[in-house]
Amino acid sequence: MGQLTGTKNVNRVLWLTDTYDDHNGVSMVLQAMREEIIARELPVDFMVCSNTLKQGRNLIVLKPLSEFNIPLYRQQPMRIPNFLTIQRIFRKRKYDSVICSTEGPMGFAALYLKKIYSVKTFFYLHTDWIMFAREVMGIEDTGIRRLQRVMRVYYKQFDHIFVLNSDQRKWLTGSSMRFDPSRVLLTAHWAEDIFTRRRISPGIQDANVKREPVILFAGRISREKGVFELPGIFREAREKIPGLKMLIAGTGPAESELKIAFPEAEYTGWIDHKKLPEIYASADLLILPSRFDTFSCVVLEALSCGLPVVAYNTKGPKDIIQDSQNGFLVDTIEEMKDRILEYFADSSIHAAFRKAAFLRADEYTAEKILQKLLKDIGILTLKE
Repeated sequence: MGQLTGTKNVNRVLWLTDTYDDHNGVSMVLQAMREEIIARELPVDFMVCSNTLKQGRNLIVLKPLSEFNIPLYRQQPMRIPNFLTIQRIFRKRKYDSVICSTEGPMGFAALYLKKIYSVKTFFYLHTDWIMFAREVMGIEDTGIRRLQRVMRVYYKQFDHIFVLNSDQRKWLTGSSMRFDPSRVLLTAHWAEDIFTRRRISPGIQDANVKREPVILFAGRISREKGVFELPGIFREAREKIPGLKMLIAGTGPAESELKIAFPEAEYTGWIDHKKLPEIYASADLLILPSRFDTFSCVVLEALSCGLPVVAYNTKGPKDIIQDSQNGFLVDTIEEMKDRILEYFADSSIHAAFRKAAFLRADEYTAEKILQKLLKDIGILTLKE
Protein backbone atom coordinates (compact mmCIF):
# COMPACT_ATOMS: atom_id res chain seq x y z
CA MET A 1 0.00 0.00 0.00
CA GLY A 2 1.29 3.46 -0.86
CA GLN A 3 1.70 6.24 1.63
CA LEU A 4 -1.13 8.76 1.73
CA THR A 5 0.07 12.28 1.13
CA GLY A 6 -1.12 15.62 -0.17
CA THR A 7 -0.20 16.84 -3.65
CA LYS A 8 -0.92 19.86 -5.79
CA ASN A 9 -4.00 20.24 -7.96
CA VAL A 10 -6.32 17.98 -6.00
CA ASN A 11 -9.83 18.67 -4.81
CA ARG A 12 -10.28 20.60 -1.58
CA VAL A 13 -12.88 19.36 0.88
CA LEU A 14 -14.79 21.25 3.57
CA TRP A 15 -15.94 19.00 6.44
CA LEU A 16 -18.84 20.54 8.37
CA THR A 17 -19.84 19.46 11.86
CA ASP A 18 -22.00 20.74 14.71
CA THR A 19 -19.71 19.16 17.29
CA TYR A 20 -15.94 19.00 17.60
CA ASP A 21 -14.76 19.57 21.18
CA ASP A 22 -17.83 18.33 23.04
CA HIS A 23 -17.84 15.22 25.22
CA ASN A 24 -19.20 12.72 22.71
CA GLY A 25 -17.98 10.02 20.37
CA VAL A 26 -18.41 12.04 17.18
CA SER A 27 -16.08 14.73 18.53
CA MET A 28 -13.43 12.17 19.44
CA VAL A 29 -13.58 10.63 15.97
CA LEU A 30 -13.32 13.99 14.21
CA GLN A 31 -10.36 15.04 16.33
CA ALA A 32 -8.55 11.82 15.44
CA MET A 33 -9.45 12.32 11.77
CA ARG A 34 -8.06 15.86 11.80
CA GLU A 35 -4.78 14.72 13.39
CA GLU A 36 -4.26 12.24 10.55
CA ILE A 37 -5.20 14.83 7.92
CA ILE A 38 -2.67 17.29 9.33
CA ALA A 39 0.04 14.63 9.53
CA ARG A 40 -0.54 13.64 5.90
CA GLU A 41 -1.01 17.23 4.63
CA LEU A 42 -4.34 16.39 3.06
CA PRO A 43 -6.60 19.10 1.54
CA VAL A 44 -9.43 18.75 4.04
CA ASP A 45 -10.56 21.48 6.45
CA PHE A 46 -13.04 21.10 9.30
CA MET A 47 -15.54 23.84 10.11
CA VAL A 48 -17.48 24.15 13.36
CA CYS A 49 -19.39 26.80 15.31
CA SER A 50 -18.06 27.53 18.79
CA ASN A 51 -17.73 30.35 21.31
CA THR A 52 -14.77 28.71 23.03
CA LEU A 53 -12.80 26.69 20.49
CA LYS A 54 -9.76 28.31 18.88
CA GLN A 55 -9.07 28.17 15.17
CA GLY A 56 -6.11 26.03 14.12
CA ARG A 57 -4.52 24.16 11.27
CA ASN A 58 -7.22 22.56 9.08
CA LEU A 59 -9.81 23.87 11.55
CA ILE A 60 -12.12 26.82 10.85
CA VAL A 61 -14.10 28.09 13.83
CA LEU A 62 -17.11 30.35 13.37
CA LYS A 63 -18.80 32.32 16.11
CA PRO A 64 -22.44 31.19 16.26
CA LEU A 65 -25.24 33.67 15.70
CA SER A 66 -26.97 32.02 18.65
CA GLU A 67 -26.44 29.08 20.98
CA PHE A 68 -29.00 27.20 23.05
CA ASN A 69 -29.76 23.79 24.53
CA ILE A 70 -32.72 21.65 23.62
CA PRO A 71 -34.47 19.43 26.22
CA LEU A 72 -34.03 16.31 24.11
CA TYR A 73 -30.21 16.43 24.10
CA ARG A 74 -29.07 18.86 26.77
CA GLN A 75 -25.40 17.88 26.69
CA GLN A 76 -25.03 19.01 23.08
CA PRO A 77 -25.65 22.75 22.50
CA MET A 78 -27.33 23.80 19.28
CA ARG A 79 -25.19 26.45 17.57
CA ILE A 80 -26.54 28.43 14.63
CA PRO A 81 -23.95 29.49 12.02
CA ASN A 82 -24.09 32.38 9.59
CA PHE A 83 -24.68 30.70 6.24
CA LEU A 84 -23.40 33.72 4.33
CA THR A 85 -20.08 33.53 6.21
CA ILE A 86 -19.82 29.83 5.34
CA GLN A 87 -20.59 30.65 1.71
CA ARG A 88 -17.91 33.37 1.61
CA ILE A 89 -15.24 31.06 3.09
CA PHE A 90 -16.23 28.25 0.75
CA ARG A 91 -15.88 30.49 -2.29
CA LYS A 92 -12.64 32.12 -1.14
CA ARG A 93 -10.87 28.85 -0.39
CA LYS A 94 -12.18 27.19 -3.54
CA TYR A 95 -13.49 23.96 -2.05
CA ASP A 96 -14.75 21.34 -4.47
CA SER A 97 -16.86 19.13 -2.21
CA VAL A 98 -18.49 18.98 1.21
CA ILE A 99 -18.76 16.35 3.93
CA CYS A 100 -21.04 16.71 6.93
CA SER A 101 -21.08 14.61 10.10
CA THR A 102 -24.20 15.90 11.86
CA GLU A 103 -27.87 16.43 11.04
CA GLY A 104 -28.03 19.84 12.78
CA PRO A 105 -27.53 23.34 11.35
CA MET A 106 -24.26 22.38 9.66
CA GLY A 107 -26.09 19.65 7.77
CA PHE A 108 -28.40 22.26 6.28
CA ALA A 109 -25.37 24.46 5.57
CA ALA A 110 -23.91 21.58 3.53
CA LEU A 111 -27.09 21.33 1.48
CA TYR A 112 -27.11 25.11 1.07
CA LEU A 113 -23.58 24.96 -0.42
CA LYS A 114 -24.67 22.10 -2.68
CA LYS A 115 -27.53 24.18 -4.04
CA ILE A 116 -25.48 27.37 -4.49
CA TYR A 117 -22.35 25.82 -6.01
CA SER A 118 -23.56 22.45 -7.39
CA VAL A 119 -20.75 20.64 -5.55
CA LYS A 120 -20.68 17.00 -4.53
CA THR A 121 -21.88 16.45 -0.95
CA PHE A 122 -21.33 13.52 1.38
CA PHE A 123 -23.00 12.71 4.68
CA TYR A 124 -21.07 10.75 7.31
CA LEU A 125 -23.75 8.92 9.30
CA HIS A 126 -22.73 8.48 12.95
CA THR A 127 -26.01 8.12 14.84
CA ASP A 128 -28.90 5.67 14.66
CA TRP A 129 -31.74 8.14 15.14
CA ILE A 130 -34.40 5.46 14.70
CA MET A 131 -33.08 3.60 17.75
CA PHE A 132 -32.69 6.90 19.60
CA ALA A 133 -36.30 7.80 18.85
CA ARG A 134 -37.53 4.43 20.11
CA GLU A 135 -35.36 4.10 23.21
CA VAL A 136 -35.01 7.69 24.41
CA MET A 137 -38.04 9.51 23.08
CA GLY A 138 -40.42 6.57 23.34
CA ILE A 139 -41.79 7.10 19.83
CA GLU A 140 -43.99 4.23 18.64
CA ASP A 141 -44.30 2.65 15.20
CA THR A 142 -46.43 5.33 13.53
CA GLY A 143 -44.03 8.05 14.59
CA ILE A 144 -41.03 5.94 13.59
CA ARG A 145 -42.42 5.55 10.08
CA ARG A 146 -42.86 9.32 9.84
CA LEU A 147 -39.33 9.87 11.08
CA GLN A 148 -38.01 7.44 8.46
CA ARG A 149 -39.76 9.40 5.73
CA VAL A 150 -38.21 12.65 6.97
CA MET A 151 -34.76 11.04 7.14
CA ARG A 152 -35.16 9.56 3.66
CA VAL A 153 -35.94 13.01 2.21
CA TYR A 154 -33.03 14.58 4.11
CA TYR A 155 -30.32 12.00 3.36
CA LYS A 156 -31.31 11.64 -0.30
CA GLN A 157 -30.32 15.24 -0.91
CA PHE A 158 -26.68 14.18 -0.42
CA ASP A 159 -24.80 12.49 -3.24
CA HIS A 160 -23.36 9.75 -1.04
CA ILE A 161 -23.76 8.49 2.53
CA PHE A 162 -20.89 7.03 4.54
CA VAL A 163 -22.01 4.35 7.01
CA LEU A 164 -20.11 2.58 9.76
CA ASN A 165 -21.64 -0.89 9.76
CA SER A 166 -23.33 -3.44 7.51
CA ASP A 167 -26.69 -3.08 9.29
CA GLN A 168 -26.85 0.62 8.41
CA ARG A 169 -26.05 -0.17 4.82
CA LYS A 170 -28.81 -2.79 4.66
CA TRP A 171 -31.26 -0.33 6.22
CA LEU A 172 -30.47 2.46 3.76
CA THR A 173 -30.56 0.19 0.70
CA GLY A 174 -33.54 -1.85 1.90
CA SER A 175 -37.29 -1.33 1.57
CA SER A 176 -37.47 1.31 4.33
CA MET A 177 -35.13 3.87 2.74
CA ARG A 178 -34.63 2.58 -0.85
CA PHE A 179 -31.20 4.09 -1.54
CA ASP A 180 -29.18 3.09 -4.58
CA PRO A 181 -26.44 0.79 -3.15
CA SER A 182 -23.78 2.69 -5.14
CA ARG A 183 -24.54 5.78 -3.06
CA VAL A 184 -23.97 4.09 0.30
CA LEU A 185 -20.27 3.78 1.19
CA LEU A 186 -18.95 1.65 4.03
CA THR A 187 -16.21 3.14 6.21
CA ALA A 188 -14.79 2.62 9.71
CA HIS A 189 -12.83 4.22 12.53
CA TRP A 190 -9.41 3.34 13.87
CA ALA A 191 -7.92 3.32 17.36
CA GLU A 192 -5.42 6.07 18.05
CA ASP A 193 -1.80 5.34 18.87
CA ILE A 194 -2.40 5.88 22.58
CA PHE A 195 -4.35 2.61 22.61
CA THR A 196 -1.68 0.57 20.85
CA ARG A 197 1.69 1.89 21.95
CA ARG A 198 1.69 0.42 25.47
CA ARG A 199 -0.07 -2.89 24.95
CA ILE A 200 -0.69 -3.57 28.65
CA SER A 201 -2.34 -6.92 29.25
CA PRO A 202 -5.67 -6.12 30.95
CA GLY A 203 -6.00 -7.16 34.55
CA ILE A 204 -2.47 -8.50 34.92
CA GLN A 205 -0.22 -5.45 35.24
CA ASP A 206 1.66 -7.22 38.05
CA ALA A 207 1.42 -11.00 38.12
CA ASN A 208 2.67 -11.08 41.72
CA VAL A 209 -0.20 -8.97 43.01
CA LYS A 210 -3.49 -10.76 43.52
CA ARG A 211 -6.35 -8.50 42.50
CA GLU A 212 -10.10 -8.63 42.32
CA PRO A 213 -11.75 -9.24 38.91
CA VAL A 214 -13.17 -6.14 37.21
CA ILE A 215 -15.78 -5.69 34.52
CA LEU A 216 -15.94 -2.34 32.78
CA PHE A 217 -18.51 -0.18 31.05
CA ALA A 218 -17.06 2.81 29.20
CA GLY A 219 -19.04 5.41 27.32
CA ARG A 220 -21.94 7.80 27.53
CA ILE A 221 -24.16 7.04 30.53
CA SER A 222 -27.54 7.23 28.86
CA ARG A 223 -30.60 5.04 28.61
CA GLU A 224 -30.06 4.12 24.95
CA LYS A 225 -26.65 2.67 25.89
CA GLY A 226 -28.39 0.00 27.94
CA VAL A 227 -26.82 1.14 31.21
CA PHE A 228 -29.83 0.10 33.30
CA GLU A 229 -29.10 -3.51 32.39
CA LEU A 230 -25.78 -3.22 34.24
CA PRO A 231 -27.11 -3.67 37.82
CA GLY A 232 -28.82 -6.98 37.03
CA ILE A 233 -25.88 -8.26 35.02
CA PHE A 234 -23.41 -7.40 37.76
CA ARG A 235 -25.42 -8.69 40.70
CA GLU A 236 -25.99 -12.06 39.11
CA ALA A 237 -22.35 -12.38 38.07
CA ARG A 238 -21.10 -11.35 41.52
CA GLU A 239 -22.92 -14.29 43.11
CA LYS A 240 -20.58 -16.67 41.26
CA ILE A 241 -17.44 -14.55 40.83
CA PRO A 242 -15.93 -13.75 44.25
CA GLY A 243 -14.84 -10.16 44.72
CA LEU A 244 -16.14 -8.99 41.34
CA LYS A 245 -16.09 -5.22 40.82
CA MET A 246 -17.91 -3.02 38.33
CA LEU A 247 -16.24 0.11 36.95
CA ILE A 248 -18.27 2.67 35.00
CA ALA A 249 -16.19 5.19 33.07
CA GLY A 250 -17.88 8.19 31.54
CA THR A 251 -20.70 10.60 32.15
CA GLY A 252 -24.09 11.36 30.69
CA PRO A 253 -27.71 12.34 31.31
CA ALA A 254 -28.60 9.14 33.18
CA GLU A 255 -25.61 9.22 35.55
CA SER A 256 -27.48 10.40 38.65
CA GLU A 257 -30.32 7.94 38.10
CA LEU A 258 -27.91 5.06 37.53
CA LYS A 259 -25.97 5.85 40.71
CA ILE A 260 -29.20 5.47 42.68
CA ALA A 261 -30.11 2.20 40.94
CA PHE A 262 -26.58 0.84 41.02
CA PRO A 263 -24.68 2.10 44.10
CA GLU A 264 -22.30 -0.91 44.13
CA ALA A 265 -20.47 0.29 41.02
CA GLU A 266 -17.43 2.57 41.02
CA TYR A 267 -17.89 5.69 38.88
CA THR A 268 -14.95 7.54 37.37
CA GLY A 269 -16.78 10.47 35.78
CA TRP A 270 -15.46 11.93 32.54
CA ILE A 271 -12.07 10.42 31.63
CA ASP A 272 -9.52 12.33 29.60
CA HIS A 273 -9.06 10.48 26.32
CA LYS A 274 -5.34 9.97 26.92
CA LYS A 275 -6.04 8.19 30.22
CA LEU A 276 -8.47 5.66 28.74
CA PRO A 277 -5.77 3.01 28.07
CA GLU A 278 -5.13 2.82 31.82
CA ILE A 279 -8.85 2.32 32.42
CA TYR A 280 -8.99 -0.53 29.90
CA ALA A 281 -5.87 -2.04 31.44
CA SER A 282 -7.47 -2.02 34.89
CA ALA A 283 -10.29 -4.33 33.75
CA ASP A 284 -10.67 -7.97 32.75
CA LEU A 285 -13.69 -7.67 30.46
CA LEU A 286 -15.60 -4.83 28.79
CA ILE A 287 -19.36 -5.17 28.65
CA LEU A 288 -21.49 -3.16 26.25
CA PRO A 289 -25.26 -3.63 26.78
CA SER A 290 -26.08 -1.16 23.99
CA ARG A 291 -27.98 -1.90 20.80
CA PHE A 292 -27.47 1.72 19.71
CA ASP A 293 -23.82 1.98 18.64
CA THR A 294 -23.28 2.45 14.92
CA PHE A 295 -19.59 1.56 15.23
CA SER A 296 -18.52 1.61 18.88
CA CYS A 297 -15.07 3.12 19.18
CA VAL A 298 -14.98 1.81 22.73
CA VAL A 299 -14.98 -1.77 21.41
CA LEU A 300 -12.06 -1.09 19.08
CA GLU A 301 -10.16 0.83 21.76
CA ALA A 302 -10.63 -2.02 24.23
CA LEU A 303 -9.46 -4.63 21.72
CA SER A 304 -6.47 -2.42 20.91
CA CYS A 305 -5.51 -2.66 24.58
CA GLY A 306 -6.06 -6.43 24.59
CA LEU A 307 -9.32 -6.21 26.53
CA PRO A 308 -11.99 -8.72 25.38
CA VAL A 309 -15.54 -7.45 24.92
CA VAL A 310 -19.01 -8.91 25.36
CA ALA A 311 -21.69 -7.03 23.41
CA TYR A 312 -24.99 -7.52 21.65
CA ASN A 313 -24.88 -9.02 18.17
CA THR A 314 -25.94 -5.85 16.42
CA LYS A 315 -24.70 -2.93 14.33
CA GLY A 316 -21.10 -1.83 14.96
CA PRO A 317 -19.99 -4.38 17.57
CA LYS A 318 -20.95 -7.38 15.43
CA ASP A 319 -18.74 -6.11 12.59
CA ILE A 320 -15.72 -5.80 14.93
CA ILE A 321 -15.94 -8.58 17.53
CA GLN A 322 -15.08 -12.12 16.47
CA ASP A 323 -17.34 -14.27 18.60
CA SER A 324 -15.56 -16.62 21.03
CA GLN A 325 -12.16 -15.39 19.77
CA ASN A 326 -11.67 -11.88 21.14
CA GLY A 327 -14.99 -11.52 22.89
CA PHE A 328 -18.61 -12.62 22.75
CA LEU A 329 -21.62 -11.58 20.70
CA VAL A 330 -24.95 -12.26 22.39
CA ASP A 331 -28.63 -11.82 21.61
CA THR A 332 -30.15 -11.53 25.08
CA ILE A 333 -29.27 -10.20 28.51
CA GLU A 334 -29.35 -13.76 29.86
CA GLU A 335 -26.81 -14.81 27.28
CA MET A 336 -24.64 -11.84 28.21
CA LYS A 337 -24.66 -12.96 31.84
CA ASP A 338 -23.76 -16.50 30.81
CA ARG A 339 -20.79 -15.38 28.70
CA ILE A 340 -19.40 -13.25 31.51
CA LEU A 341 -19.52 -16.24 33.84
CA GLU A 342 -18.01 -18.44 31.13
CA TYR A 343 -15.09 -16.07 30.62
CA PHE A 344 -14.20 -15.73 34.28
CA ALA A 345 -14.64 -19.47 34.90
CA ASP A 346 -12.02 -20.43 32.31
CA SER A 347 -8.79 -18.49 32.81
CA SER A 348 -7.04 -20.69 30.25
CA ILE A 349 -8.70 -18.75 27.40
CA HIS A 350 -7.71 -15.28 28.60
CA ALA A 351 -4.31 -15.10 26.93
CA ALA A 352 -5.73 -16.34 23.62
CA PHE A 353 -8.53 -13.77 23.75
CA ARG A 354 -6.05 -10.97 24.44
CA LYS A 355 -3.85 -12.02 21.53
CA ALA A 356 -6.85 -12.23 19.21
CA ALA A 357 -8.01 -8.80 20.40
CA PHE A 358 -4.67 -7.24 19.42
CA LEU A 359 -4.74 -8.92 16.02
CA ARG A 360 -8.29 -7.80 15.27
CA ALA A 361 -7.63 -4.21 16.31
CA ASP A 362 -4.55 -4.07 14.10
CA GLU A 363 -6.78 -4.59 11.05
CA TYR A 364 -8.29 -1.12 11.61
CA THR A 365 -5.49 1.19 10.53
CA ALA A 366 -5.74 4.89 9.72
CA GLU A 367 -3.78 4.28 6.51
CA LYS A 368 -6.20 1.68 5.18
CA ILE A 369 -9.40 3.45 6.26
CA LEU A 370 -8.30 6.88 5.05
CA GLN A 371 -7.19 5.47 1.72
CA LYS A 372 -10.69 4.17 0.99
CA LEU A 373 -12.41 7.30 2.35
CA LEU A 374 -10.29 9.65 0.25
CA LYS A 375 -10.75 7.52 -2.82
CA ASP A 376 -14.52 7.59 -2.32
CA ILE A 377 -14.57 11.40 -2.08
CA GLY A 378 -12.19 11.80 -4.99
CA ILE A 379 -9.00 13.18 -3.42
CA LEU A 380 -6.90 10.06 -2.99
CA THR A 381 -3.22 10.66 -3.70
CA LEU A 382 -0.60 7.97 -3.27
CA LYS A 383 3.13 8.27 -2.97
CA GLU A 384 4.57 4.93 -3.99
